[in-house]
Parts: sequence; structure tokens; C-alpha cells
Amino acid sequence: MSENRKERKIQIINVILFVVLLTVGGIASLIPKKEAVSEIENRKLTPMPSYSDSLFWSGGYFRQLDLYYSDNFPLRNKWINISTDFRSKLGYQSSEIKIYDPINDTEANEKIDTTKEEKVKDGPLPDDGATGEVKKRVFVFKNRAFEMFGGGPAMGTSYANVINSYNKLLPGVQIYNLIIPVALEFEITEKYAKLQKPNRPAIEHIYNTLDSNIKKVWAIDEIRKHRTEYIYFNTDHHWTSLGAYYAYRAFCNTAGLTPVSLENIPYKTKASFLGSLYRLTRDAGLKDNPDSVRYYLFPDSLTFYVGNSKNISNWTKSKMYGEGASGSNSYSVFLQGDLPVVKMETQHKNGRKIAIVKESYGNAFAPYLINNYEKVLVVDQRYFTGDFIALLKAEGINELLFINNIFAAHTPFHIEKIKGLKK
Repeated sequence: MSENRKERKIQIINVILFVVLLTVGGIASLIPKKEAVSEIENRKLTPMPSYSDSLFWSGGYFRQLDLYYSDNFPLRNKWINISTDFRSKLGYQSSEIKIYDPINDTEANEKIDTTKEEKVKDGPLPDDGATGEVKKRVFVFKNRAFEMFGGGPAMGTSYANVINSYNKLLPGVQIYNLIIPVALEFEITEKYAKLQKPNRPAIEHIYNTLDSNIKKVWAIDEIRKHRTEYIYFNTDHHWTSLGAYYAYRAFCNTAGLTPVSLENIPYKTKASFLGSLYRLTRDAGLKDNPDSVRYYLFPDSLTFYVGNSKNISNWTKSKMYGEGASGSNSYSVFLQGDLPVVKMETQHKNGRKIAIVKESYGNAFAPYLINNYEKVLVVDQRYFTGDFIALLKAEGINELLFINNIFAAHTPFHIEKIKGLKK
């Protein structure tokens, strides 16, 4: 057999193998059940495009088809995990600093001490030799992930001025402001102190700019006493229900209320929660240090309603917790996630009716107030589009709490959304 015929045979075999693999792969991609959402990426997957002549001739049909197959190839999640693990084993890093810390005591996540109030000084902790890495603007340190605050006083002033405008608009309504610090405020060591601006001076600047009759809640000081407890998630940007509880205690102190004790309150837990900061960094250390989401089952009788932005008198009975939340969406168990407006009516007949204006941090905080208020109205500043002032009047609200994490209080988007509620 001549060399040319051998080469020709090899080429034919290669073509046949290629066609067979392509055919098998195509069939395999059609057989498995297609998922609408990727849990590990927390996003919607591209659906199969609907054919139209205009989409076909514009080339858009094939672009969408390509995205569909990219999002739905067989064993996609396994390949993503294999790739992430492989990069980690090679020592891949996105900056000059890398964490190598074997400590992973997940059991500590479930330990709660609601009575111990450790005296802790402000400022960074002493350097303990642990090293960290900045990945995609997230600081990964001791198998935990942290956002880094860098907001300036100008934005803080803008936020305070918007809150002041409500104080002038709503005479007779007691207004409170609560700024939530980020987790790194309590975990940063002297070695990495320059990674973020200290939270307390930024909060103090906002509070000093607020009108004197607006009550300021110093949640940061109460949370700091419990910095060694499980108050922020390891892999997500939110606080835990315990962190929210300590802020609630600070609020009660400011509002003249008696906080509920968690000592004998039953609870449920959603385990194996890998949150937003894990999805962003795909860090192997975070994957080995998953979170759990605890939510408390308060004994008080409660009627929970979901509202409608377009019709403020339209309420539908529902449940305070979204029991179906799971996996990367577990934090949505609180108030069923980021609904535009919800209302909780309790058996307390003390005349105290409060509205909370919040972003997602407020979801874990709001349930505690059913232990103290006759009515709790919760409005998400990002999604509510109705007549906010009319809603407050219709529901007889006499107290108003603005609760935001420190990033939101220094972000034009959130400041404008809060301002936009008063049309």
C-alpha cells in the first residue's frame, strides 16, 4: 500500500471519528433534562431560540443557538468544577498574595452565644500570620470571602440628605437610620488594614449629618461585641440571622423596646449554602467552608401579606419564610426574597406600626420586629414603584426605619432609589 493511500485512509478514519463524536455529542446534549437556571453560577441559562425569518437572516438565530449549546452541553457543571479544582491544584492565583490556611471548623458555624458580650477594641486585629488573596475585588482570607469598603464622605452626605428629606416630609413619624457594616470591619488584620476604609468613621459621618431628631442605631458597636460568632456568611456578602439579631438588639435599645431572646426559640437550618462571593471567585477554600442559613420560628401569631406596587390596597396572604429556597438561593428564605412590599400584622396591640425601607440585608432583620410591633411594613427600595407616602398613610405607619449596608449608603443607585420613593 502506497504512502498516499495510507494517508488517505487515516484522513477518512479521522473524518468518520469526528462525525461520530459530533453526532453522539449532539444526541447526548438533547437527551438530558434541560435546566433553566445554573445554581453554581446563580444565573438563567440560555433557552433554545425560537425560529423567525428575521432572526435567521440577521444571524441572531445562530448566535443564540451557539449560546444555548454552550449553556447546555452534557455534564457542564461537572466540567466547570473539574476546571476550578484543576486550577486550584496548580496554585493558580489572581494576585501576589495567596491563602494557605487549613482551618475549616464548619461546626463552629452553629455555635451561638447570645449573652456573652466580649469587650473588643475598634480597629484591625493584630497580625496572626495568615495570608489572603484579592480575587475579583473580593478579599479571600482564612477560607472566607470579604467585600472591601471604600466609600467617601460625599456619598455619605448625599445619603444622609435624602433621609433628612423624609424627616421633613413626614412630621409625626419617628425616623430611624441603621447602617450595617461589612464583615471585613471585624476580621481585618493590621497587615491588610489598607484594603478598606474603616466603617465606623463613615457611619459616624452619616449620623452627624442627619437631623438631630432622627434616631441613629449604632449596630456596629453591638455587632463588634460578637465578632467571634457566626454573624456573617463565609461565602456570601450578607450577614447571618445572628448578625441581624445583634443589629435588632441595638435597634431595640434605640427605640425603647425589649428584644426577644433567642434562647428557647425553635429554628430551621438550610445547609450547604455557597453564596455570591463563592460564585464570583470560585475559590476552592470557600467551597470547603460552606455556610448554613438559620431562620427562627417565632411563636407569635402572624398574618403575612404580599403587596402590589400598582395597587397599595391589594394584599395577598402568604408566608413570612420562603421554605422552598435552597442551594445558592438559600438566603431568599427570609421574606421570600426581595419582594417589592410585604406586610406583617401581629397580635400586639400597642399602637406601634413601623415601615422598613431596605435592600436585601433587611430581609434577615425584619422578622425580629414581629415580636415588638403591631404592624411591620417592609419596602424594598430597589423594586417598589408605587406611591410610598400614600402607602404609609393608608397603613397608619408612625415609625420609619431606613436600614442599609454601608455599600448601599455610599452608592448613587441606592441613594436615588430611596429618594425616588417620595414621588
